Amino acid sequence: MTTESKAPVSNDNEKPLSGPEMLERATEGFNLFQDGNFSESLAIFEKLSAMDAGEAYFQTALGACHLALEDLDSAVACFNRAIELDPTDITPFVNRGEAFLRQGRTMEAARDFQNAVSLDPEDKDPLSRRARMLAAAALESSDEASEAEAPEDRS
Repeated sequence: MTTESKAPVSNDNEKPLSGPEMLERATEGFNLFQDGNFSESLAIFEKLSAMDAGEAYFQTALGACHLALEDLDSAVACFNRAIELDPTDITPFVNRGEAFLRQGRTMEAARDFQNAVSLDPEDKDPLSRRARMLAAAALESSDEASEAEAPEDRS
């Protein structure tokens, strides 16, 4: 997230926030999320996103809130937007992959996890390690589903 003030957008009854104020609000939203207060965190990131729709971090945070609240379609939409805005960030790929897994979309999940892994070829980011583990689980799950659907050989 950047801390420079971008062209602020505001509601009629709220004054625009400066870059540092937006960062402070984002930190508050992050802390609420960490504490399990997903709805409150969501409300903060919705406001921040409305003020700066081009900030990928806000979209990723919105997606994470929706994911935690089991609103998977909204989570995927937010992660899609975050990836559009910053295709070099591992986080929305891993989180969207997790949403896809929960939706039973294992191949799409595996692709997202592979994208995340490819963004960290030196395996330094803990999220890419998580992506590697989830990719293996997604592929295993997909293989098991394929085996269960295959007709028995009755020769």
